[in-house]
Amino acid sequence: MNFTLLTGLQPLVLLLSADALLVVFLVYPCVAHYDDDQGDGMALVLLPKPKLPSYWRVPAFGALFLALMVLYHSIQGSWTPDQAYTDLVTRICLSVVRSPAEVGGYLAGFTLGLRFLTVGTILALAVVGRGNAPRRLLVAFQAVVYLTVMAFIDATLVVVEVVLGAPVAPTTLLGNFAAVTVAVVAMTRMQYLNFALPKPSAVPFAKRPRLSDALTLIGVTVAAMAICMAGLLWLFHVADPAYRPALALVLPVPFAEGSFLVRTMLLSLVNGFTVRPEPPVGGARPPIDVIIPAYNEEEVIGPTLEAIDVAAVRYGGPVRVILMNDGSTDGTRALALATMARFRHATGEVHDGRHGGKSESLNAALQLARSDIVVRIDADTIVGEWSLYYTPRWFEDPQIGLVEPMCFPRSTDRRSVFPYLRLFEELKQFGLNHRTMQTVDGVNVVPGVFTAFRREVAVRLGGFTVGMNGEDGDFTLRFSRLGYRMWMDTKIVVYEDVPPSYAEIREQRVRWGRAVHHNQSRHGPYRAGVATPKVWFNQTQQFVKCAFAPARLLLPLYLLLTAAFEGTQRDIILIFLGGYVLAEIVFMALQAVLTVGYRQVRHLGWVLLWPVWHEFLLVFATESWLSMPGRPLGLHGTRPLRITQAVIH
Repeated sequence: MNFTLLTGLQPLVLLLSADALLVVFLVYPCVAHYDDDQGDGMALVLLPKPKLPSYWRVPAFGALFLALMVLYHSIQGSWTPDQAYTDLVTRICLSVVRSPAEVGGYLAGFTLGLRFLTVGTILALAVVGRGNAPRRLLVAFQAVVYLTVMAFIDATLVVVEVVLGAPVAPTTLLGNFAAVTVAVVAMTRMQYLNFALPKPSAVPFAKRPRLSDALTLIGVTVAAMAICMAGLLWLFHVADPAYRPALALVLPVPFAEGSFLVRTMLLSLVNGFTVRPEPPVGGARPPIDVIIPAYNEEEVIGPTLEAIDVAAVRYGGPVRVILMNDGSTDGTRALALATMARFRHATGEVHDGRHGGKSESLNAALQLARSDIVVRIDADTIVGEWSLYYTPRWFEDPQIGLVEPMCFPRSTDRRSVFPYLRLFEELKQFGLNHRTMQTVDGVNVVPGVFTAFRREVAVRLGGFTVGMNGEDGDFTLRFSRLGYRMWMDTKIVVYEDVPPSYAEIREQRVRWGRAVHHNQSRHGPYRAGVATPKVWFNQTQQFVKCAFAPARLLLPLYLLLTAAFEGTQRDIILIFLGGYVLAEIVFMALQAVLTVGYRQVRHLGWVLLWPVWHEFLLVFATESWLSMPGRPLGLHGTRPLRITQAVIH
């Protein structure tokens, strides 16, 4: 430590105050109130209609970034972007410390690096995204905001390194982590400032004495991050100095994935010691109501209803099926009635409604339900024959409000690759992540393909939220606000339909990506409070991945272009490809364990397509950004449109 290098206490205080003010300025739009959603904050969302973007927008997004990258490297002389930024950071530093040589040494050879990746992403989104000219300019202005905040933070990091000797300068690994962290906040700021999103949930909090959930999750997360950071720092310091700039760019990505895997393993250990014993089925057979929304489902509704009847036979208690016909124009109603007429154990009824969307149909069916336990399934879901038999036992615990199944693809048709790819997602999501995260009440969504829940609580909440994407996640998170937790039972097995064509899977995944943004807007801890680990950890982690997806999509292009322009092509490409291959090997090893555990080994060969599928997932996540309606902006400010009817999802 060498505090004698400081020019005085006042300049240091001014720098730290400027940092604080800029951070507040950066964060404020994320917590501000907007008038986009004219719903009630409970179970009604009134927003402008989203729009699936044209196929050309993502290629145009990449092309614009490429053009910006070429422009960035084409500027020569003393006014290159890197030099201009370095001069600004240097001036800020020298107002606080008297050590030009040390400051210059820590900033020698500085390039914007990941900072340019963020700036280029924002500028490209400003051009290809939805909105009028003022809105596009406001989006582009966020790049200026990001660079301004980063300039002061980078200057502070240099001052810390000069005075304290801590290795946190902008060119170090930790400096790049700071750039990525601020980038995520900047992307979030841009979203809330420019797009129409739901208002925060108005469901009140229930008092929760279960501090052990939060403490356990915080403990294993900090431990996982420390283990991964220690490993990366070791790798960074033992590497050849010539490779360190490339490593500093690449390592934040494996840090995120590695932390997830280590945290999951630690939670698995905790789960092994603390998991509640599986309750016996017992002799009681309480009534179960099964509610199904159906819109033009004549191709799948027959097998769905037949499977429910088989499950009802195995269950042995009263099972009532309520199918709400959501204004179907095909033979859904007639086929459903004919299938119900052949029921051996269950009873069934079909009710007609207007085409108001899935949530409205679910709410209409919920009003007709009478049982304490209700199971909501989608019309294209096949329930396993023991699915109802194992469900009611969990509700003997008054803390449990929802029960989740283990999901598998409905079919593995060799004419379509998507069911196989979905299988690996489900093994990781349900078979690993949900099974470990439920230990600390961290699962943020019980899927709509099969959700067993307490009817009284659902009625108290006003049912399923109408007018937003991700009503199943919102349903789960609103239950948690009232103090209820979920539980997953791998003995409850269901088979969900997977879209067979690219157009259908694209529409589904863009909708799912938009759902993450909608649920974060309604339940994010910085907007609706820290209700449970479901919200402040898992939901927020999922949102961060979606929010930063456009930049993650551009990262390979950025690295390759950086290699080409800066003359270190071989080093960066080898490091990137090596890390990429290593990550895929780890994923395949994980899938091998899961496929053996869940008896799906015959499909393991399809995992070789996962790297390609992962890139498509980033494309879909980027398209979910482009699908959201922008907030109207004119010369006189924002003028929210008057919304009188919920969007049908």
